[in-house]
Amino acid sequence: MKRPMTPSLQKASQHRFIASAATAVFTFFLASLLTACSGSGSTSSTGSTTTTPATTSLVVNMGDSPADWMLGFSMNVTSMSLTGSNGSTTVVSTSTPMEMMHLMGTMQPLSMISAPQGTYTGASVTIGSATVMYMDPTTKAAVQTTISGPITTSVSFSTPITVGSTPMAMSFDLNLASSVTADSNGNLSMKPVFNVSSGTEGSGSALDTADGGVQQMMGSVSSVSGSSFVMTSMQAAQNFTFATNSSTEFEGTSMSSMASGMLAIVDAALQSDGTMLATKVQSMMGSGGVMGGGIITAVAGQPLTSLSMVMQNGTGTGMMSSYFAEGATVDLSSSTTYQIDEDNMDMSGLPFSPVFDANNIYAGQSVISVSSGGMMSSSGMMGGSSMAGTLTASTLELQPQGESGTVATTITSGSTSSFTLTLPADSAFATMTGATTITVYQQSGTTISSGSSIASGSTVDVFGLLFFDGGQWKMVASQISAN
Repeated sequence: MKRPMTPSLQKASQHRFIASAATAVFTFFLASLLTACSGSGSTSSTGSTTTTPATTSLVVNMGDSPADWMLGFSMNVTSMSLTGSNGSTTVVSTSTPMEMMHLMGTMQPLSMISAPQGTYTGASVTIGSATVMYMDPTTKAAVQTTISGPITTSVSFSTPITVGSTPMAMSFDLNLASSVTADSNGNLSMKPVFNVSSGTEGSGSALDTADGGVQQMMGSVSSVSGSSFVMTSMQAAQNFTFATNSSTEFEGTSMSSMASGMLAIVDAALQSDGTMLATKVQSMMGSGGVMGGGIITAVAGQPLTSLSMVMQNGTGTGMMSSYFAEGATVDLSSSTTYQIDEDNMDMSGLPFSPVFDANNIYAGQSVISVSSGGMMSSSGMMGGSSMAGTLTASTLELQPQGESGTVATTITSGSTSSFTLTLPADSAFATMTGATTITVYQQSGTTISSGSSIASGSTVDVFGLLFFDGGQWKMVASQISAN
């Protein structure tokens, strides 16, 4: 027979039950608190813990190693992802237009993401379609053709890239010469070949795109808040937010006068906290205007009254991405102003006087036309290509551009010298101008991106301002790299 409990035993039993229950509640509360505070893991139904990796700001750039016979190459990047130790990371999820020839010798941000820290070994890129503009070597006319898609390629990194805690850049250099081929009937096809490199914030020049910097990003301001603004670029997968401070250089505007719709060109530096600090903001036109840039293919009048160009970049009213790698007409007048974009250029001590005005503009140069009115559409033809439309320029600005060729002298970083760049036989620039060489001026501020020197006999890409002076083509280089 079960012995009944005395009052004292009943009271002791109740105390033990309460203490045990309190311990269980406290243990559950402590475990929940630790999980909430860590923010780095979750517990599955089986009790195992999955760790979520920390993330780092990653600027994904795209640029172009040249195909000299092209004047324009516009493609739509419909998707892009990185693969590595943490699986797949999305870079682009919506169709993004990119014109590659204006990126010859340089890079442009395609996207800025929060990338899981870890090791990346490759990428997958899908291109929807591409439009090519080139110079016919026989007729000397610009011809346009289309490469249909979709075109998907897997990119294997030659060396795995590690994303740690420091903000960084990953750069995809599209080798167009190796990517695009023609059959016996002249039909073009594409199998993309990318060379991939990386760099971290603070490891080089703040504006170096290889380390996350931004140089001359064109776009329109979509919003302004305090000391920062958001800019939309037609050739980026997302809007970019730029902070400003007392060291930011403003040209034609100020932080207090910036407004939605303003057309601007921005330089910026990636910061240690993963944000972008604008180092220079150049206002080009207010709301309602348009600007379009590209390579001049023909000029008319003396002084000039109009020019034709292959569209490579643009933003503003009436501008569409379908205009890239198409022809455009720029009308000029006595009220048009002319200027040279010397941003990030060392123009000191040159043995000639750089001139760009209504009497000194030539086919082969890269320009931006800025108009207070919108882009006027057109259904005409320029040689063998369709016409994007017409711009009436209030301002025409000479822009840096890329050219490639071989050198017969050694190029040493930090020196001031000049050398002859011998153009390849199939160069569109050579076909259009008849030139076989360009005299390149290396300044003390010129960046040698391939290291401390480039050997004689090398093939190089030169990025800089191009002038026609004394019957010769002359380029002031901001960057030189071995191809």
